[in-house]
Amino acid sequence: MRADTMLAWMSEIGSGRIRDLRNHIAWLARTANRNPGKSASAHWLRDVSALGHAEVDWERGRWAIAPAVATLIPAGDGTVVLAGRRPLDFVDQLEAEFAVSIVEPPIKDPARLPTPATVYIQTESLAELGSALNTIGVTYVGCAAQGIAGRLPQMRLGEPAGPPAWGTPVEHLVAGTEHGIGFVRGAPDGDGLCRFAVNGRQQYRYRAGGDWLRTDHALGIWWALAEQKEQAIRWRRVREANGDDIGTLFVDQGAPLPPLQARALVLCSGVPTQFGNTARTAIYTNIPWSVADLVAQSVRQFVSVID
Repeated sequence: MRADTMLAWMSEIGSGRIRDLRNHIAWLARTANRNPGKSASAHWLRDVSALGHAEVDWERGRWAIAPAVATLIPAGDGTVVLAGRRPLDFVDQLEAEFAVSIVEPPIKDPARLPTPATVYIQTESLAELGSALNTIGVTYVGCAAQGIAGRLPQMRLGEPAGPPAWGTPVEHLVAGTEHGIGFVRGAPDGDGLCRFAVNGRQQYRYRAGGDWLRTDHALGIWWALAEQKEQAIRWRRVREANGDDIGTLFVDQGAPLPPLQARALVLCSGVPTQFGNTARTAIYTNIPWSVADLVAQSVRQFVSVID
């Protein structure tokens, strides 16, 4: 799949319905002799959102391209990565003015679709770079990863809601070392996260005592993990730079991070989320300890440091 072509098309269209966009993604993948599964386009959109290229509102079924920005990579010696709007000739304009490096993200899982190439710019003067980028419609925003992590709201459950209708097939979340993280048939014996379909769309409710509360997929899972005191985030130190420890963050598969948390981590490197099939973890690289700690706190976790 020509992911950069899809990003260019989205940049020209600007916004639209998620359902239509997923159809376009699947069609473009088939032109490259790929036959994506039903979830592949959704995974692709989540990756593109984490990379800062688009905003995706799953509840309302809408997407919108993000403005073109350049964000500083933590401990990257003056390297910035581009995010947001990227028309077809955009990179050519950049290469005419700056020292540009284009990196194709690695694809380790054949079931996932490739994401757009990562575009880096190296500079010795961020002030001069910001001024020059502004003339071609790109805004320099400093270190977005640190900025997003510092403003992450503490997660909370939603408003009260009715339980699943009588006779509706329900699944509930199980989490633990023995079972991993996943949904199984039936309602929970006590408090916990449930999901069920309404008009073909998954709905999520958290049962707490006698109350049922609205939530979504990611927030509901992290709330359940916190209530069960299950730890799902680990960090390994790799190096020290500018007084901050830099490392690799591992998140258990089955516990997808909310969009802002994922974006804070991905923009530390400009590389989309990678997955380790052996340990069944999502992997984020070049993560400062300070960012890892803030992300974990926002989902009611603490970071386990591993050797």
